[in-house]
Amino acid sequence: MPELPEVESLRLYLISQGVVGRTITDAAADWPGIESTEDGMGGLSQLRGRVIAGIGRVGKNLLVTLDRGVLWLHMGMTGRLAVMRPDDEPLRYARTTFYLDDERRIELDDPRRWAGVRLLESKSEVLAGIGPDALGASLTEEEFIRRVKTRRSPVKSVLMDQSVLAGVGNIYADEALHRAGIRPSRRADRISDSRLADLRRAVRTCLLQALRYIVDHPDERGRPFVVDAYDDRMRLERKKNAVCPDCSAPLRTQKIGGRASYFCPRCQT
Repeated sequence: MPELPEVESLRLYLISQGVVGRTITDAAADWPGIESTEDGMGGLSQLRGRVIAGIGRVGKNLLVTLDRGVLWLHMGMTGRLAVMRPDDEPLRYARTTFYLDDERRIELDDPRRWAGVRLLESKSEVLAGIGPDALGASLTEEEFIRRVKTRRSPVKSVLMDQSVLAGVGNIYADEALHRAGIRPSRRADRISDSRLADLRRAVRTCLLQALRYIVDHPDERGRPFVVDAYDDRMRLERKKNAVCPDCSAPLRTQKIGGRASYFCPRCQT
């Protein structure tokens, strides 16, 4: 699943392609059941004539500010965005297309069809109940400790709870906990403040390093490659017989909150 670094790389990519300031002339959508909506497009026909004023992000949520309203996009498990030239063949799994006034188009490619697209009046419609961005200035060390310390759940589940902090998913939770030396099954309320401060630093380090890797390794068209996270943006190999990158002990796996967790039984306590 695209997490904060992947979604942030898409935001930076769209900005670099000069889509801010462009007008959306039309849209097309291909989602199960969309034909039964009022306009047959899930309300996206209202995008016609609206100008892209800015592109923001909170956690895994991409927020395209328009001159009227906000376009919300979530990449789900396999979504990605690409700016296409007029003569480019459509992407194989293009589910939504936004046509621009310079004849280019933005395509949302999503093999599993779990991505989300909605036209909103304001971003508060999707951000209510979402915690501060994991890389945001408001998530200070004190605020991070306050939000995590009161939870009785396994610390990995707390990191992945988007109401606690936004942007961390299964993979980067494992990466951060390994860097901080904390076992993912540890109850959050039983971890000392000093170790939680280490964990906050580890979260930021993992996210920023992954973002740098994605930005530095685009595909042949300069687009961020965001779906396959099993590359050098990760330290832990998420596969059978993998070993700890620090002590070479065999990694163990454990189901936490229904998700597979990889950890080192020596380095993480």
